[in-house]
Amino acid sequence: MNFIEFIKSKLIGRKSYEVDSKTFDEFFEETLETSKFHLYEIALYTAIDLIARTLSKCEFVTVVNNEEFYGDEYYLWNIQPNKHQTKTEFLIQFFSKLIFENEALIFETVDRQQLLVADSFGKTEYAIFEDTYSGITARGYTLEQTLKSSKVIVLKYSNIALRHLLGDMCKAYQELITAAEERYRKSTGHKGILEISTAAQGDNDFEKNFNDLLQNRFKQYFNAKNAVLPLYNGFKYSEPTTEAGKTTNSEINDITKLKAEAVNAVGNALHAPPALITGEASQLSDAESAFIAGAIDPLAQMLGQEITAKRYGVNDYKKGNYLFIDTTYARHIDAISCANNLDKAIASSILNPYKAQKYCNMLPSKEDWAKEYQITKNYQTQSATKGGDE
Repeated sequence: MNFIEFIKSKLIGRKSYEVDSKTFDEFFEETLETSKFHLYEIALYTAIDLIARTLSKCEFVTVVNNEEFYGDEYYLWNIQPNKHQTKTEFLIQFFSKLIFENEALIFETVDRQQLLVADSFGKTEYAIFEDTYSGITARGYTLEQTLKSSKVIVLKYSNIALRHLLGDMCKAYQELITAAEERYRKSTGHKGILEISTAAQGDNDFEKNFNDLLQNRFKQYFNAKNAVLPLYNGFKYSEPTTEAGKTTNSEINDITKLKAEAVNAVGNALHAPPALITGEASQLSDAESAFIAGAIDPLAQMLGQEITAKRYGVNDYKKGNYLFIDTTYARHIDAISCANNLDKAIASSILNPYKAQKYCNMLPSKEDWAKEYQITKNYQTQSATKGGDE
């Protein structure tokens, strides 16, 4: 029987009272809707942000006649793509849109001096001819002309609605977590018995005292860490000691496991190790290697190929003019802790000192010797070794 209705039934024949039952119900349910974990959104946004920020650390290497060249194109992709964004801001916006919406578009201004990520665009697909893009908008500006696919940089992340599939799956996890949370609230919440004497029910101030008790005193008593509950004459409150009232960790463990399962699902779908999403330090090196190989390298290769095809073309590519994205910068390299590995790379002629210093985020030496490749005797071929005094 509803608690309020029970009180009313006791008062029938004596006096009619209008008791505010909403106060009693809302007090115990007021945090039910505000306690949602939004687990899927947190895991997805964290993974996307991790991928985008890691890719923004990579260097866009521009090559002219098969040699690195630092010109306008290099500055555009590595320093400032447009007047409003740095490289990091630009790439985070692009890759976030790519992964979250499965497709992203970059277009250039008429003077070819700026690159912008499209906020929205319309697409018309053709079987034989080039696809066209119209209604392209960016930062409140709408491009009037329709552009062919050869005039824009477009990437597709996948052919399935990854976001929606993950959302449906994580919705099930959310429901399970909510159920576990409700069980935890019941096992740790206050359960008590309020006794009201007949004399108190017949008092003229009963309605006022009863509402004050529900609206104010019980609320303060339950919310406080240490508290005393003052009661009106004729009211008696007690909390029975039962097994249900004892705190248990099973519900907390259930919530933790379900959260981990949801994060694992999102991480595996995006090829981002869950340890990196949650920030766990254990096995960080292996997780980073798997992350770069599974998530970063494919995206970097896709974008590098698209830029080369659209901004250079086949004729320039044949001449040794192209762009590629160096993902070595995705991993933090410290010159001191990685000294032995760097020495091995220089000694085997994989890196020169100039390149090694760049990977360590240092200002490379301008000396000519720093750009020369060296190799130790151990790595030289037999034909490179001369006999006698020579």
